[in-house]
Amino acid sequence: MGLITMLSIRNLLRQKKRNILLGIGIAFGMMILVIANSFSHGMVDVLINDVVSHAFGHLVVNGKPANSYYSTIRDKERIMKIIHESIPKEEIVTIEESLGMFGRAIGNGEADNVVVVGVKPETDNDQADFFEEFFTLVEGDFSNYFSKEIEYPVIISEEKAKSLKVKINDTIRVRLPMITGQMQAVKLTVIAIANANNSFMNIILFMEADRVKKLLGYKPWESADLQITLKDPKKTAKKYAEILHSKLNPEVISISGQVAEEPAFLLAFQNNSAAKNVLKKNLKLTQGDLEKGLAKKGVMVSNILAQKLGLQPGSKFIYQYETKFRGLREEKLTVDAIYQSHSALGQNVVLVNEEVIHENLNRYLPKTLDSTLVASSNSLHSILATEWKLLERSDNVDALKKKYKTEKKRKSKQNNFDLITMYEGASQILQMEYVLNMITGIAVLVLFFIILVGVINTLRMTIKERTREIGTVRAIGMQKKDVRNMFIIETLILTALSCIAGVVLGMGVIKGLSLIEFNTTNFLSVILKNKHLYFKPSIMILSSYFLFIMMLTGIITYFPARKAAKLTAVEALRHYE
Repeated sequence: MGLITMLSIRNLLRQKKRNILLGIGIAFGMMILVIANSFSHGMVDVLINDVVSHAFGHLVVNGKPANSYYSTIRDKERIMKIIHESIPKEEIVTIEESLGMFGRAIGNGEADNVVVVGVKPETDNDQADFFEEFFTLVEGDFSNYFSKEIEYPVIISEEKAKSLKVKINDTIRVRLPMITGQMQAVKLTVIAIANANNSFMNIILFMEADRVKKLLGYKPWESADLQITLKDPKKTAKKYAEILHSKLNPEVISISGQVAEEPAFLLAFQNNSAAKNVLKKNLKLTQGDLEKGLAKKGVMVSNILAQKLGLQPGSKFIYQYETKFRGLREEKLTVDAIYQSHSALGQNVVLVNEEVIHENLNRYLPKTLDSTLVASSNSLHSILATEWKLLERSDNVDALKKKYKTEKKRKSKQNNFDLITMYEGASQILQMEYVLNMITGIAVLVLFFIILVGVINTLRMTIKERTREIGTVRAIGMQKKDVRNMFIIETLILTALSCIAGVVLGMGVIKGLSLIEFNTTNFLSVILKNKHLYFKPSIMILSSYFLFIMMLTGIITYFPARKAAKLTAVEALRHYE
């Protein structure tokens, strides 16, 4: 094979012009492929790890109270525990609250819309990533970000500082909506002017997260949306979304408490016709009006509890229970109906329509919910209300929008919980990935077409010109397989050298393009990193392309080379141009 290889190299050098033209075509195609592939991967990296992870998150746990502007998770500790039980610690980069608020800001004689976002880098590494890698400082001092002497310190971009005409230590007056629906007027102090590494983030004013929570009105145990940043979101986001969603199932509302020092349980039934029909079949009324008891504000009491407390229809009583964060809670209720105690529910039971309890339950979380009072096998378990409604997973953004539109029509004070991945919540941003993959695909097709046409045409001409040479080498004893291999090796060597040249040229072009600075605030800024195009070559993918091109070249070359090798010495020597 050594001799055949040497002959192949000699033949390549003999036909320089034709081989150089073919090589240039292959090298150009490979260069385009390297640039497109690197730009595609670079942009996806920027979108997922810079834009989506900061602006949305790879996974988001959303807790939305009815008729509320902001998401509110009432028991952050509990949800955090569920997250850590669902996703391995080593797969999580960060878990942050989505603390963002839109408002109208007034600087020095100029007004503009702003987004104030809360970020709290905990460790030294987190702070280094945030202050040194995420930002480029223009003016000021990042150390004041945590200053207790300044009430509301903010980091503002150079662009936003110009639009508001503010400088270091200037005050920005902002009006922001709170989670209670009230408006909050506040003065923010500019402690640093810095540009984010992605221009998309330059519209934001950054403030320490605890201060933002205070402004919005969150209690210490409450949380906004929880954004989970994963190490490898493209591979694991949907997988862990399904696992986490399955573990977010709510408990049945079963609150242990007391009425006038008599131990009792408060249960809630679902406010729908199916649940009410089941109750009509299973509850035997002894006093009062069943329809009134099943109404939106309906309250029913078991006859044993009613007898102990001397309650009648129309009687008012106070149900007390221990809350998780706010001490003792008192619910003022009025008896609408008294039913005969049923073993499925227990004896000392207060049964209410879920709409009676949901609004207060959201704010006054019970210390515990006794899920054992009504077994899951019990026929009445399915009609009992739960502490929140877990929405079904959405496959895409259209399904997500349709789901929210449907839930908006549902008139209930029950909290909704949802688990969203970046593929639903940030799909419009991620659609750019598909566009880039399409461009890369087109580049691959162009390169393959160049190889297909160029190699076949070159081989056809080469074989035609070297027919008598084939006859000569066959006459002196060269075997058919050696003739065939000689042509295949020639083409493979040419393709390999051209691909390598294309890779080198592509890397050079990438280096040059990445040096160009773009001072823009339009949509192009989303794909920039530190105002430059970002390229991320994938050695694995480029290697696979190289191997595939070599394999394709070998297959294309095999058939005309085999045809040439089948020529007998006599046939070949008789050939004339």
